[in-house]
Parts: sequence; structure tokens; C-alpha cells
Amino acid sequence: MNKVPLAETMQPLPRIEDGQGFIMHWTGGLQSAERNPDQWHILPIQHDGAPHASGLYSRQAMLAFMSQRGARFVAYQQISWTDGSHAAFWNPFIAGERNFHESPADLWNRAARNLARARVTPLIEALDNPTHEQITAIQDAHSELERLASSISLSLRNLDTTVSQIASFYHTELINQLAAGHTDGSRSSSVRDQNLYALVHGFFLHLGAARDYLAAFIAFELGMDVTKIEAMNRLVDAIRSPHIDRSAILKLLADKGYVRPIGAPSTKWESAGWLDDASDLRNEFTHRRTYGHLAAERMGQLEALDNNVGFYRYFRPVVWKGVIQDVFDMIIMNYEHVNELFFSAAKLSGQDLSIMNITDKDIISIQRSE
Repeated sequence: MNKVPLAETMQPLPRIEDGQGFIMHWTGGLQSAERNPDQWHILPIQHDGAPHASGLYSRQAMLAFMSQRGARFVAYQQISWTDGSHAAFWNPFIAGERNFHESPADLWNRAARNLARARVTPLIEALDNPTHEQITAIQDAHSELERLASSISLSLRNLDTTVSQIASFYHTELINQLAAGHTDGSRSSSVRDQNLYALVHGFFLHLGAARDYLAAFIAFELGMDVTKIEAMNRLVDAIRSPHIDRSAILKLLADKGYVRPIGAPSTKWESAGWLDDASDLRNEFTHRRTYGHLAAERMGQLEALDNNVGFYRYFRPVVWKGVIQDVFDMIIMNYEHVNELFFSAAKLSGQDLSIMNITDKDIISIQRSE
């Protein structure tokens, strides 16, 4: 048997050419994609029995088309490819804001990095030729505020990633069902559903983590022991009326109706409003059961938003308190509350939220690779 030279069997793996894209994500798996300045595609649209990209629309016309048909904006996403390497930047909708270039995760990350810079810089400057191990040890000796701000940022970033992946799942299912011609409301499932189950579970885990890190941040502001007050329920149990004006973030929670006094004769407070509802949802899908446990949640279908133009959305049921609704719609409602709260909380944190400008003094060491 003749052996084929190894070199003759090798094939180079293709790399994507350099490029970039700008996408607006909407509920139901819908997308708007910018082709050129003020030229947008809407996708998918069912045409001649197959999914298509419709357009081109001006930005104003595209927004009107989507809003008139009940689509709800979720986030902007900028995607780039450089030397075959892919990167994506996610900027969610924030109620009350007009410019979404700053996400809540960005603001809390800036707070953490500026705290770290103020602590680390003088310690490293005091060393002669510090070793990598010394630098790492200093960087990892986080202050409590650094740790909490960074943990809030990372939890919010995890939420962003989870939501972006659910949006991608919905978009894929929407296109697949249109391609299969399932526009009659017929329901279907696939092995891809396992990804959705994991993502929904992950969303509520990360929501709870962000909530509890924020509670610990407030507790630290109030001078409480954050090894004991490390979760929102513990913070709510510990606060009394005099605490409210000692923390701008805690006052924000009270003003939004997320915490409130129980009332006489008790001096205790309790969680309320959206915060209480979100905690109940989190407990449902992380402790009581997993999403996908009920039969109604195991299949999805298309729903027509405008039959005349072939405009559909993907619908995936979730059962909550005996009512069936779309699981992504439920998640987006909570996601919007999270983003509004944590964006405002960052602004009220008293921390430096400026973008770090790196100078030559910030360069600790350089490693060159060929």
C-alpha cells in the first residue's frame, strides 16, 4: 500500500476576510443590518416561500417599519473581523437614554479599573525592576470596592452574552422555520433547544449574581460586613429607614419601589416591585425547576406580525404562574430593568467612570514576540 505524503493531504483552513457589520437586534429573532450609511436591511422577510433580506430602508423608515409591527428593540451589535479573528461588541437598550454607546457593564468596569489604577500605580512605582510575580500579586490584591465593581461588571457582561446568544438562537430558528415553510403556526423542536435551556438558566443565574454584588456594594457603602451581607435578601433584612439617605444607590432602589418599609409596628424593610418579581423568577428557574421542564416549553412556532409582507417572529413559550408567554420577551423585560437600574446605579456610585487613558507611565513591562 502506497502512503500518500502528509503534505499532499493537508488543506489550509479558510480565514474570514477583514470586515465589519452593524446589527440591531429585536425580539422574536428579527434583525436590522446596516449595509451602507442610512441603508438598512430587515431580515428575515418571507418571499416566494423562502426567507430573504428586505430593503433597502433609511434608518427612520426601518425603525418605523419595526415599531409599527410590534417588534421591540433589544440591542446594537457591532461585529468585526481582523486577520480572520472575530470580535463583537454589544450595547443594550437603556430606558431613558438616547445614546447607547455606554453599557452598564462598561461603566462598572471603568469604576473597577480606575480604582485598581489608583491603588496599583504607587505600589509598583515604589519597586525597582518589579518581577512579573510581584506585579501580578499587587494587581490581584483587590480592594473590596474593586472586587465588587468588577464582579458587577462581569455579571452584567455575562448577562449581555447570554441575551445575545438567545437572540442568535431565535434568529436561527426564525430563518429555519421560514425555510421549512412552517408559517401555519405548526410547532417544532430540535436538538438545538438544549442551548436555549442552558441560556435561559444562565440568564437568571447571572441576574441573581449582579443583584447580589450590587447589594454587597451598597452594604460596603453603609459600613456593613460584606462577608455577612453578601446578597440582596440579607441587605434588605439589615436596612432600616436611616440607611436610605446614606447610600444614593439604596435611595434609588427605594425611589423605584424596589425596596419599601413593611410598616408599623415593624421597622424592617422588604423587597418589592420588579426586584421582588425578578427574584421570584430567578428562584423558579434556578431552584424550583429548569426551563424546558414543562411540555409547552419544548417546542416553538412562528407568529405572523404582518402577513401581507411576509413578516414573522419566532415564539417560544414559557409558563409562569399559569400564563403562557414568550420566554425571550420575558427575559428582555427583565433585562431592560437590569440595564436601567445598573446604569443609574453606576452614575450614583461616586466612582470615577472616566475612560482610562493609557500613558507611558502605565506600561509596566513589554514582551516582544516574533
